[in-house]
Amino acid sequence: MTNRICRSPRTNRSLKPLTVAVRVAGIALLLLTLSHRAGAAVADQKKPAAAQPQPCTFSDAAFDTTTDVRALDEYRDAIAQLLKQEKFTELDCIADAARAGKTKFPGGSWKLHYIYLALGEPRPGHPTEEDWQQHMQLMDRWGQSNPHSVTQPIAQAESYIGYAWSARGNGYADSVSDSGWKLYGERIAKAKAILDAGADLAKKCPEWYIAMHEVAQGQSWGAELDAALIQQAIAFEPTYQYFYQVHAAYLLPKWTGEDGDTSRFAEDSANHVGGDAGDILYFQIAGEIVCHCQEPEFNHFSWPRLQKGFAALEKDRGVSLLVVNRFAEMATVFQDWVAADAAFKRLGDGWSEDIWGTEAYYKQIRDTAAQVAPLQLRARADQKEEQDNMLTPAGAAYRKQIEPKLTSFEQACLKDATGALQKSDLFLKIGKDGSVENAETMKPPDAFTVCVMRALYLSYTQKQTPFAAPPQPSYWLLVEVDPATLAASTK
Repeated sequence: MTNRICRSPRTNRSLKPLTVAVRVAGIALLLLTLSHRAGAAVADQKKPAAAQPQPCTFSDAAFDTTTDVRALDEYRDAIAQLLKQEKFTELDCIADAARAGKTKFPGGSWKLHYIYLALGEPRPGHPTEEDWQQHMQLMDRWGQSNPHSVTQPIAQAESYIGYAWSARGNGYADSVSDSGWKLYGERIAKAKAILDAGADLAKKCPEWYIAMHEVAQGQSWGAELDAALIQQAIAFEPTYQYFYQVHAAYLLPKWTGEDGDTSRFAEDSANHVGGDAGDILYFQIAGEIVCHCQEPEFNHFSWPRLQKGFAALEKDRGVSLLVVNRFAEMATVFQDWVAADAAFKRLGDGWSEDIWGTEAYYKQIRDTAAQVAPLQLRARADQKEEQDNMLTPAGAAYRKQIEPKLTSFEQACLKDATGALQKSDLFLKIGKDGSVENAETMKPPDAFTVCVMRALYLSYTQKQTPFAAPPQPSYWLLVEVDPATLAASTK
């Protein structure tokens, strides 16, 4: 996945608007006439057969995302090392092969995208100004060494974008100095100039659009122009998930969108693709939004569909420990501790620092899941029993007997109720003698509901039997607690 929006040094704060001339680079279409094709074909017949390109000497076999959660980081470090060693021909070979083959790591991450992530900034660690200058000099030497490289101009443009963020810093917009903004604007403009000059690369490499999107964000083009750019990108390579991810992140309210825009874009995109591939894309987009910085937009995503997308991703594209980490993170945000516990058991010690931050935090959440999952699993079984009971004639009749007698508990609580009155569902477990053995609610209860549950609990401790005997012992049923309706009826 791309650098996380809630953690990326390029995108984790609001931007100060820049005065720029905005335009989307036009993409010229090169058309060959039929006569030219015929002439070229004749000429080719007279030429000796071209030598077959030699395979790259670099092997990525050691980077196994199935068993090593840091495999992608290690792969990026290895690619960055080739740049430092000025092995430009090898870099072009590796990127050209990844681009032509559309090769991916287990879990669905494109090798091409991670090559560019490796080349877009000095690695590893936190680069200094000296590191950046050396990095940009390497980019210049690469361009001089191979002026026909497809990869170098895009990597150089993304490097200027990273260099721009280095000048800007990671603070809020009002904390950036005037000189910082000046350098930021100049370097973003330089990146755009490189991409404009290599606009024909947009017909060759999907990452050109990712780089141009970062320019669009850095120059505050706005959602409409960015959407047009992303649609061109999707038309070129509809399976490059990073197009969808960067645009979904750009639609967050902290950038250009409104509440719900990102989740709607994810749903529309997934529905357009359809099937398992659509569910996979939905999961991949959400993976760019979820984080423990409590991004509110993620709550608009559908947890059942995310689960389907995760299962389809593993079935279609293999297992990745990083993806399992991401799924565990999503499960904890949705408080599905059963799913989270299963994911944590698969991970063991294979936790991702990018997702959990520290091992202590990872273990805290993992242990919470292990403790809560059995309780949640039992609660789900109880809910299933309740649902089955309510589908029977005896269950429906028994609930009608219960509801009038429950009113006495509600009326006592209504006297002290303050604030907005909201209805909620109560799951009641009735003992064989009509006592209330348990009362639960699946949503955070308000003060009124808490009062009703407390009153029911007290009746049990006092060995009261407020209800008739149920159709069978320890009988679960669902009742609705609606203080607003009750209040209206008593006036």
